[in-house]
Amino acid sequence: MRGSSYRKGYIYGIPALALAFVILWNEHWSYWWLSRQWPEHEEKGRCDRILIVADPQLIGYRNEKYGEIARWDSDRYLASGFSYAKWRFRSNSIIFLGDLFDEGIESNDDEWRATYERFIKIYSIDSGENVIYIAGDNDIGGESEIISESRRYQFYNYFRNNVTDLKNRFSFSETYLFENPTLKHISKAQVTIAKVLLTHVPYLVEGYKHSDVGMKMDLILSAHDHTTGIYEYQRSPPRAVLFTRVSDVSPIYIKTIGQNEPLIELQTPTCSYRMGVNSMGYGALSICRLNDEFRSTQVQFSILWLPSRFAQLFLYLSVIGFSIFWIIYQTRCRSRRYSWLL
Repeated sequence: MRGSSYRKGYIYGIPALALAFVILWNEHWSYWWLSRQWPEHEEKGRCDRILIVADPQLIGYRNEKYGEIARWDSDRYLASGFSYAKWRFRSNSIIFLGDLFDEGIESNDDEWRATYERFIKIYSIDSGENVIYIAGDNDIGGESEIISESRRYQFYNYFRNNVTDLKNRFSFSETYLFENPTLKHISKAQVTIAKVLLTHVPYLVEGYKHSDVGMKMDLILSAHDHTTGIYEYQRSPPRAVLFTRVSDVSPIYIKTIGQNEPLIELQTPTCSYRMGVNSMGYGALSICRLNDEFRSTQVQFSILWLPSRFAQLFLYLSVIGFSIFWIIYQTRCRSRRYSWLL
């Protein structure tokens, strides 16, 4: 009887330990380990730390083949990454750059509200926390469909901005480049540290509708393409647009901004693993008023890269496959030659 108990412990214990280790790694340790490698922003003068959330695109109820399981897994991934990003970056403000829902324009009212309830659980905002939301084409239309005014009204009725701590230092504006571009002012400081334009669609990228509404800005924040990019527009001739990326070689982009400096656009990648890209992350932006004689403003920008969920799912499948093989081998196919080990 005792030998049988040892045998069962040996047969089932090793797969159980392997599975427990993989669960802990996938759901907790991988985020913690990767967050330890995120670059630290320097505190220079008075800095505001802004966490940027781009294209979470919560899975809807119409086009998802795997239904409830896919929604559950994707929501957990978004929530875990957001929790670690807030904890590690220590942001004092959050900006959502649109495409909050994947089927915002297609869903009926019940589906929309159900997605909204999931969203506020994933992206928990503390009472009084500074937060800005703008809409994307999946939220209100515009890219390949007519803009829905009812969805636009619903979006901004549910997602309310709070700029209490920002309005005295920053002038934030929003534009929607899928229609006749105009500026919608979110906050307007009398003495501003920086004039910031928020747009879901990239502003300085060729192929999108161009407008001059952003030319007097100091900084532009954009999303939409699910990837990251840094664009510098030279205000003087030849007025070229220079493109770079945040990379492992230079993990933090640092630049002085202002009307006498190039116009800077920072594009944040998607934070969802369902968007068909290999790299996901949250944007980390510090805007600092420097303590120099010119009172200049500097930005620091980096990406808080997230673990690959598909690699994690493959790891799950691998350990499950190993466990099945191990149990079958140990219970049926093992040679009596090694029975003394049991």
